[in-house]
Amino acid sequence: MAKRRIMFHTQGYHIPYLTEPKLCTRDDAWLGHGFYYWSEETDAIYWGKVAKKRYKKFSVYFSDIIGDDVLDTVFNAEHYKFWVESMEKVAEYLYKKTHRKPTIADINSYFLQRGGWDKKVPGIMFQDLPANETMTKVVGFYYKKRIQMAVFDSRIIANFIHHFDGEC
Repeated sequence: MAKRRIMFHTQGYHIPYLTEPKLCTRDDAWLGHGFYYWSEETDAIYWGKVAKKRYKKFSVYFSDIIGDDVLDTVFNAEHYKFWVESMEKVAEYLYKKTHRKPTIADINSYFLQRGGWDKKVPGIMFQDLPANETMTKVVGFYYKKRIQMAVFDSRIIANFIHHFDGEC
């Protein structure tokens, strides 16, 4: 049986509510073009408050993400090792080519020119390092993982349900 994860998608407030997730196509998106989901509702709400200010309000939706073949860089040691080696290999290649450290946009452009991650995996689960004191109960110690998934293949998204509206 395929693994099923409930995850949260944040968007600017829309009426009528969205019926499907919105594809992120920003060049600086951490994992390239994809449907971005948070593993924790609190992270989705925080993202709405800080990243959706131009809307004045935001909405959080949830979906079931179904599949065992996502690249899980958070909980799978082999996947994490592959991820780090891939990023460093690409970064070194781009540095040799440009003589500067690549940006996220440079990395994403590199993968897009080669067909993108979506040709290899339906999604990538990734952990970033939050720098937000309100997210933990200990000053300066970020003991909770802030986990996102970029979904590249929408076929692994089941359900898309409005969950919460908030103010920025």
